[in-house]
Amino acid sequence: MERTRHGTRWGVWWVAVTLFSFFWGGLLGWGLHAWLPQVRLPLLSTGPAPSATQLAQEGVPEALREQFSLFWQVWDLVERHFYDPKAIDYQKMVYGAIQGMVGALGDPYTFFSTPAQTAVVRTQLQGQYEGIGAYIDQEDGWPVIQGPVSEDAPAAKAGLRAGDIILEVDHTSTQGMPLEEVIARIKGPAGTRVTLTILRGDQPPFEVTLTRARIEVTSVTARMRPDGLAYVRLSVFGESTAEELDAALQTLQEARPRGLILDLRGNGGGYLTAAQEVLGRFIRQGVAAYQANRDGSLTPHEILRGRVQVLELPMVVLVNGGSASASEIVAGALQDQHRAILVGEQTFGKGLIQSNFDFPDGSSVRVTVARWLTPDGRQIQGQGLTPDLIVPLTPEDYEAGRDPQLDAAVAYLLGKPLPAFVVTPTPTPLATPTAVPVP
Repeated sequence: MERTRHGTRWGVWWVAVTLFSFFWGGLLGWGLHAWLPQVRLPLLSTGPAPSATQLAQEGVPEALREQFSLFWQVWDLVERHFYDPKAIDYQKMVYGAIQGMVGALGDPYTFFSTPAQTAVVRTQLQGQYEGIGAYIDQEDGWPVIQGPVSEDAPAAKAGLRAGDIILEVDHTSTQGMPLEEVIARIKGPAGTRVTLTILRGDQPPFEVTLTRARIEVTSVTARMRPDGLAYVRLSVFGESTAEELDAALQTLQEARPRGLILDLRGNGGGYLTAAQEVLGRFIRQGVAAYQANRDGSLTPHEILRGRVQVLELPMVVLVNGGSASASEIVAGALQDQHRAILVGEQTFGKGLIQSNFDFPDGSSVRVTVARWLTPDGRQIQGQGLTPDLIVPLTPEDYEAGRDPQLDAAVAYLLGKPLPAFVVTPTPTPLATPTAVPVP
């Protein structure tokens, strides 16, 4: 009887302990599931551990998982089957995948740059660098020279000019090569040499070997002409352009010029702020350009008032096919505001806005985020600006040292008859209806 009661008490105690353990074990398990949903216990798994690509795929949003599945399948196949595992560079694969992704957008101004490419691209608008001294842009997948930075630069001494297409750098084709890589290949220590294969108009391709030099980037050159006209050339819209322009205008005004020629030929652009500041030297106030955003809205960018202002002096702006981006913003605003007429040839037509995004590893991506419109709402992208006086400059003119565009500007400002080669478009650009309504 005593044994029976003892056995009963023991059985009850055992059941209680079991229920207690089950309850708290279940509670603990529920808590772990709620707070640690990503924890896996491989030792308890009945199947193989998930691969790195499977784990990466799980992080893709559900809406894009089907599209990304092929990417990870190919990545996994390369990882498991490529004949030389030691040659696999995962960082290069990642960079290459990103470059392919942004390249698929079909926009030459949207691109990804590796850390090395990013390091060399930000020099033309700053202080100094070592290279050939030429502004370069990209058109139809080819690098195109926009013009030398100065008359003393190696590019100018070698006879390179705006519109020259760079087919090869040191016998390596540049077709489809990112612009940053082209620039990186052309730049190098002063005293070293680089060979460019150039295509110019209908001429057969030819090679030019240049000796690199230390390039001092001066964006403004100015002088008084014997005929009493002031001449100012802007080669780029850089960090110090406004300050350099103030100094030049202050000196020129002391000579009491009869008119002003602003030469933007071969100027491939630069900073928006610099363009707003330049306009503030010639226009009292107003809109420099409108930013047409992806949602259809317009954001005005105002003219920035200058320290030195030349508001009444008769003015002509020289432009050509190498005048792009910030140059077109300035020329378009001066034309729309009737502050100056444009003389020369149709401008390049780069009216897209890019934003740069930097990453911790030193790489970056440049993304086209909007379009530029002139103050009257004219679109720049793909169209460019039509001069009020169209004046071609032929290769023969260049070789002979003639400048009919400058001659036409001088004749206009001095009130003399225009040369016979000058064409006035009809209707004039100033009478063209606005392409997009603006506030």
